[in-house]
Amino acid sequence: MYETTVVPAIIFYVSGIFVLAVLVISTFLAAKGNRAAAYFLWVWAGLLVLILPFITNFTMISSVAAGVILVFLLYVLYMAVQYGLKRVDVSHEETRRVLAESNRRIDEERRALARRLHDEVNPELLLVKFALQQLEPLLKDNEKASSILASALSTVSKAYTQTREIIKNTRIEVIDSIGFTAALESLVGHQKSFFDKPIITLDHNLPKRPELPETIAISAYKIIREALLNAIKHANANKVSVTVMYSRSLGRYKVEIVDDGVGMRGAPKNDEVSGIGLIDMRERARVLGGELKVHPLDARNLKRPGTRVSFSFSAQ
Repeated sequence: MYETTVVPAIIFYVSGIFVLAVLVISTFLAAKGNRAAAYFLWVWAGLLVLILPFITNFTMISSVAAGVILVFLLYVLYMAVQYGLKRVDVSHEETRRVLAESNRRIDEERRALARRLHDEVNPELLLVKFALQQLEPLLKDNEKASSILASALSTVSKAYTQTREIIKNTRIEVIDSIGFTAALESLVGHQKSFFDKPIITLDHNLPKRPELPETIAISAYKIIREALLNAIKHANANKVSVTVMYSRSLGRYKVEIVDDGVGMRGAPKNDEVSGIGLIDMRERARVLGGELKVHPLDARNLKRPGTRVSFSFSAQ
């Protein structure tokens, strides 16, 4: 008799404490601006107002209490899931923020490096080359000295050419000085002259100097460059087409890079650089306010399905 009296009492008090704790926590969360907690409190307040007039005996109270506890348990589970999802979103947002900041700093460092190479190193190399050229008539009768001088001139010329290539890559084709359109044309022209394969085409309706903020132009350019390099180096494509179309009425740019290569599945599995590059492309597209889409042209062709990379962004 004692147990049959005490056990229900314990369950009743524990349940009451649980319900009270949930109500207190929900009230606190609602005060902090949590919409789910606020909706919960309003719904239960309304239910209690509707149910109370119909409760006439203890049995009904017990049944209602059991139902309340069950719903409260479901509510707690729901809030726990929502909290977990929110933490995941916060974690993803923090990762995106860190990556965006990292990209910004890398761009700044590359620009500083390119500026120093252009303003300090290259002029010195040209002065050395000019000084060596002045020695040529003085050493023309000395075959050994002339050979050494010719070798030195060749080395300086190669170093000057290499620094110019580094400048072109780190300054992102000097978008700030020649503009986004010229930078794209230079990028495609450089890749066509450097690689025997694939055949690369560029189709666009861009003005000579689109009115694009520098940060937007740089991000869009880097996505295109990375997609082009992936098609050349990893997809082993025979043809690559780059299309950039500007809609003046919408104020948006639409970009597509299409290749006939082996696709994502056929690319080397151990190529970490390619994976990191794709992450960087997706993040840059997200910063531009768009979404990077990568999918095969022909999913049925497992050997060479080809790949389409596309994204769009606003001029503002």
